[in-house]
Amino acid sequence: MKAAGIIVEYNPFHNGHAYHINKTRELSDADVLIACSSGDFNQRGDVSIINKYEKTKAALEHGVDLVVELPFIYTLQNAYVFGKKAVEILNRLKISDLVFGSETNNLEELKKYSELEVDVTRLKELMHDGSSFPKAYGLLSGSLYPNDMLGVAYLKALKDTDINPISIHRTNDYHSEDMKVIASATAIRKAIKEGRDISMATDLFINDPVFNDELYPYLRTLLFTMQKEDLQKIFLVDEGIENLLKEKAILHNNYEDFVNDCISRRYTRSRIQRVMIMIAAQIKKDEVKDLRDNDYVRVLGFNEKGRKYIRELKEEVNFVTLFKNIPEPYKDIEWRASLLYASLLKDPDAYIKRILKEPVII
Repeated sequence: MKAAGIIVEYNPFHNGHAYHINKTRELSDADVLIACSSGDFNQRGDVSIINKYEKTKAALEHGVDLVVELPFIYTLQNAYVFGKKAVEILNRLKISDLVFGSETNNLEELKKYSELEVDVTRLKELMHDGSSFPKAYGLLSGSLYPNDMLGVAYLKALKDTDINPISIHRTNDYHSEDMKVIASATAIRKAIKEGRDISMATDLFINDPVFNDELYPYLRTLLFTMQKEDLQKIFLVDEGIENLLKEKAILHNNYEDFVNDCISRRYTRSRIQRVMIMIAAQIKKDEVKDLRDNDYVRVLGFNEKGRKYIRELKEEVNFVTLFKNIPEPYKDIEWRASLLYASLLKDPDAYIKRILKEPVII
């Protein structure tokens, strides 16, 4: 069977994502559609408003055949790590095409960016001058939108594969807060928080939404009580960012105020938020350093066609369908991330039990 792949976050799933799925099937003419999805946390450091199983169910109900998970430790990193690791998983699953959204929808232009040999020394120099990574990269190679940046990351990762890249035009503004048929996830999350109707933009019913600010009391306590030396051991904590976080935590009892005060030309919102999640989950640099390449594919859900495809590849791919079979030390990291997310839910015990069960099957 011919397979196409997409890389998704679904925070939450909406009509734009349904369009992406339909266009992927149309443009790739694939028999099987595979989504590599982030789990309960997203690449920009957001807590997912819906959990990974609700994401999976929505994907399967809207045309995806197989949903696999990008490990937590690779999700919560910059676009290039996120893209590289997601592409590695999809390549292992033998996809023929990768279809992604792009603001410019100029594949040839994005390919040129992906082929640039970035002067890392110059990049670091720009960052130390006060530029964030996206801005510094932009000063070297031009201005890129968020999905274009991800597209460049995917294209870099695709270089050593036979996967064909296909871009589709993203027409809505990522930061727009307007509620419409094709609305941004940002707009939908804001509407949910304010108790407004979202039925125009998504057919999901979100029963227990989770937001970043719900994690802040715990994070603030950690920043109050942890020694700087201990914070420095946390993955992604570097360049003295622990000093900034401790200083600002004392000043603000509100999450948005805290993050906004931490943001500078050097530190983007995404970087601040990713660091905070790593602190909350207590992920140490040493344990990440010792990780071997993930040689497994965790299955979150499938339909009958997805089941057949799993059977087709089972001799070549180490599929994991139960949490207990995730190899160590990935399992320990995933467990802490899952418990952290569960702690924000109305019924954490029910979610902990769900984590240990079989994938979503429709």
